[in-house]
Amino acid sequence: MKRHVYRLIPLLAASVGLFLLSTPGATGAGPALVPPGAPRSEFTDDIEFGKDPFFPASTRRPKTTVKTSDNEPPRPIVPDSVVLKGLTTFQGRRLAIINNYTVGEGEEFTLKPSGLRVKCIEIKEKSVVVSVNGATKEIPLRVPF
Repeated sequence: MKRHVYRLIPLLAASVGLFLLSTPGATGAGPALVPPGAPRSEFTDDIEFGKDPFFPASTRRPKTTVKTSDNEPPRPIVPDSVVLKGLTTFQGRRLAIINNYTVGEGEEFTLKPSGLRVKCIEIKEKSVVVSVNGATKEIPLRVPF
């Protein structure tokens, strides 16, 4: 019986080989699995960039630090709470009313709740130029409705 089995093994191998050769795509006669000109997928693992997509909590990659550009620091701004409420002339001298403080050109005052030092630099016809912490701003006269 064993002899008959050993004789059948080459026949089975030959028939399986003929079956595989007759299937489409195996010899190139059938449709190709990848169309010609198709882009290839590539995975570039850069250890200096990103995180591990498969193990995001892994500590194998170094922590990335965001570098800020060496631009100048943000300029201080004059807060919107500094308001020009009126302009007047007294004995030939121009005065401005800023947050209920009456000041002339070159004078300074301190706003009570915030402690900001406000300096009146120039008084124009319908506006005033003030400086707060090194920031200057021209504040127009508010017109009531």
